[in-house]
Amino acid sequence: MGEKQYLLDRTLEAWKGKRVALAVSNEHSFTGILDDFDEEVILLRDVVDIAGNKAKALVVKIDDLNWIMLL
Repeated sequence: MGEKQYLLDRTLEAWKGKRVALAVSNEHSFTGILDDFDEEVILLRDVVDIAGNKAKALVVKIDDLNWIMLL
């Protein structure tokens, strides 16, 4: 029998390549394309923050996430 795949892993895998919004440490919100993830971090590309600032990429520790949603 294979290793159990956790809900977060299954969900993020299904959302790969799609636009998501997330909140980091209850202070900062970002949107971007979910590019990749592992057990420690999430990588977004084509990122925009709540103030409209743009970046090519953002790496966020999963432990620092408050929420993530599919847009």
